[in-house]
Amino acid sequence: MVVKISGGSAGSCEGLVNYLEKQERGQWFSQEQQGLPALVVTPAIDQNKRNLGRQEEKFYQVIISPSQSELKHIGEDPVRLREYVRQVMNHYAHNFGKGIAGKDLVWFGKIERERSHTRQDRAVQLGEEQKGKKKPGAQTHVHVIVSRTENLQGFKVQQQSGQLQRKHPLKLSPATNHRATEKGAVKGGFDRSAFIRMSEEQFDRQFHYERPLTERFEYSRVQQHGTQQERVAQRLEILRAETQKKEQERLQQAQEQIEQQKGQEQKQVLIRQVQEVKRRRQR
Repeated sequence: MVVKISGGSAGSCEGLVNYLEKQERGQWFSQEQQGLPALVVTPAIDQNKRNLGRQEEKFYQVIISPSQSELKHIGEDPVRLREYVRQVMNHYAHNFGKGIAGKDLVWFGKIERERSHTRQDRAVQLGEEQKGKKKPGAQTHVHVIVSRTENLQGFKVQQQSGQLQRKHPLKLSPATNHRATEKGAVKGGFDRSAFIRMSEEQFDRQFHYERPLTERFEYSRVQQHGTQQERVAQRLEILRAETQKKEQERLQQAQEQIEQQKGQEQKQVLIRQVQEVKRRRQR
């Protein structure tokens, strides 16, 4: 599972929305709706802003890319994928530590089923693939555009009903350097590593996916940024796990063979008993 967050723009999201219409028009979905057209998405994001400076980013993009193994596990089912993304966006909201959920955000997702090689791909840089050529295999992924400001409509309703005492809506930036801050002017924060880890765990839990150690975010993080000692320790752990798994498989196969042998022996006993009964009747 690859989960990336990128900045949006200080202006309108119209350009990004139009770009994401390239494979299939419409079919946007949100926390509670689906099959939405682009003409709903752009104004909903652009108009959901308050107390943001002219140069401040108004929205962010979350890209959720399951591996080919994960896609195969869920059969590339768009219904299951949408439900998963909704849970991921709940984690996104919770990660700010401000007591909000996905319903308190303004976000829209779009499923794409194809990917093309870009100049950043190593295969293109080495001349092994051409820029713009479609990548093989299952490439289904999801783009999510999420407003930097919490849902203003929901905020006003809760404020008027007395459920909220805050005077201003929340400004939510996943680019912040704060991590669960409790002191100072800024409370909460956003931990990207924790968000990616929660997204991965959500997939495993929601779809009963047995994730290999080498597919885990923690493995990738340590192999890229850990010390040599940490990398070696992690590889040894994987070797031990693989050895243990093979031993368990060997024992299971042996047990199955024993059960089969017992079954054959019992079958032979029954055959002999039937034959003995027939002989007695013939006498």
